[in-house]
Parts: sequence; structure tokens; C-alpha cells
Amino acid sequence: MELSTAVSEHDGISLACRLTPVVAGPRPVREIQPGFRLFVYLRGWQRFEIDGQRFDVSADGGPVALALSLTRPAQLVQVAWSEDRMGKLTITAPRDWASALDLKGAGHGDALATFLTGHGNSHLWRLDDDSIRLAQLAAEPPAWVPREALPLYRRARAFDLICLTLSTLALRRDKNTLPRPAQSLLGERIRIFLLDHLNEPLTIDAVAQAVGASVSVVQRCFKELYGMTVFDFVRRRRLDAARDALDNRGVSIACAAFIAGYSAPSSFATAFKKAYGVPPKLRRRQAMPFLEAAE
Repeated sequence: MELSTAVSEHDGISLACRLTPVVAGPRPVREIQPGFRLFVYLRGWQRFEIDGQRFDVSADGGPVALALSLTRPAQLVQVAWSEDRMGKLTITAPRDWASALDLKGAGHGDALATFLTGHGNSHLWRLDDDSIRLAQLAAEPPAWVPREALPLYRRARAFDLICLTLSTLALRRDKNTLPRPAQSLLGERIRIFLLDHLNEPLTIDAVAQAVGASVSVVQRCFKELYGMTVFDFVRRRRLDAARDALDNRGVSIACAAFIAGYSAPSSFATAFKKAYGVPPKLRRRQAMPFLEAAE
């Protein structure tokens, strides 16, 4: 299902939930208005650009959130997205809402004020259990909530998520890690490089050289942001490509193994079953009737 709430004239906060497959098509380009935006990804992935800044966000390692501040209208370009398993919430607040907050007076310090008043500032992080639960409730409220109260209930959960996000932004600096905005951007550069070179031999040294960071920083940053190592991510994305080839083209198991980077089909079959719960032969057999019907 796809859910959305009307924009309130009182607070200007809006919440939109997308829990359905996304239909593939041309790259949509549209203008988005200034304000604060919070994107919560419960599942799936998405690549897009805002005023030329590229974002690659994935919930492969668990639900994540992206906070974004815009002080002027910006151009949004959708590049690619997961078509079969998207679960995303978008919470927006107008610029005057954020600027009206007494950030320093509330004890949040300069870091939060700087984030909310700068154009293009972004922060990507993995969600804790409380935030995940709030996002799930906003997307799919409990059955006991009366139908007429659903917009109010979802809006309340949106406010809760914004409050948790403001706390995250205020406390995002950790003396043992990179500053969070820099860490988020480095993580995006690493992911984009990996996605652009999935079909090539990769070494951690080559990745580090390409993004301009040390091997240890690359490994620590990627694991902290996405909950998996660089090469766990590469293996999973290559397996995803092999799965898509089985589903959409009916390729042979040997060909699928090659796409996933395995020289031995037996090793590929073991990894595939561990990732998707079924062996690749069964996956291919299930897809064949649909492929034959489409011819």
C-alpha cells in the first residue's frame, strides 16, 4: 500500500509512506522546496542526486535514515531504486518551521543550528530499535487506532521521529570517529565506487585509493554506517545481480555463478541459498513459466 497524510496548515509537517513496488521508468526530475527532510528506509535502496550531490542509501544492513537540510529550492534527480521491496517514509518540515526552533536556547548547541541552517547538509545513520519501531508504527498503525484518527496518529509518530533525529544530529560527533557529515559522505563515495565497479576485480587498497582515505578508515566507516564489511556488501550485490539474471533472463546456473563472481557453481549455490533461502536451480525453475509466458 501507499499512504500519505495531508499537509497541516498549523505545523506544515507532512508524512508520506511508500511500502509498494516502485515501477521502473525514466529518471524523474523535479524541484523540491526548502526545508528539513527525513528519509527513513525500512527496506530497499535508492540512488538520487540533489543539486548535483549524489546519495546512495540502502537498508541492506538494516533500516537507515537520511536527514537533509535545504535552504533554497533544489533539483531532485532519481537515478535508481529497488523496484520490488521498497519501504520508505518521507517526513518534511518547511524551512520556517526549522528556523523557528530556539536551538541554542534549548541547549542543542551550535552543531544542530549549523546543520539546519545550511543548504545541502546531510547526515546518514543506522536506526536504533526505538526509531525503527516508530517508523513501523507510522507506516502501519496498530489495528486498534480508529480510522478517523489515523492521520493524527501517523503525524504524532512523525513528530517523535523528528525529535529523535534532532537528538541524533545534536550528538552526532564522536571523538573516536570521523565527524558524522564527513563520515556519511565518505560512506556514500565508497558505496558509489563499489556499485560502479561491481563487475571488476576489487581490492580494499584500490577502494581506499579511489575515495582518498586509508584502508582502516574505509573499513571502519563502511562497517559502522552499513553494518557489513566492504566485501560482504560486494558479495551481496553480486548475488543480487545473479538473482535478477535468473528471474528476468533465465540464465544458466553457470552464468549466474559467473555474474556473482564464483568460479565454482557449487559454491555459488551454497551462497545463494544462504542469502535467499532457496537454491538457484529452484529460483530459475520458478521464474521460467513467467519468462515463457512473456515471450
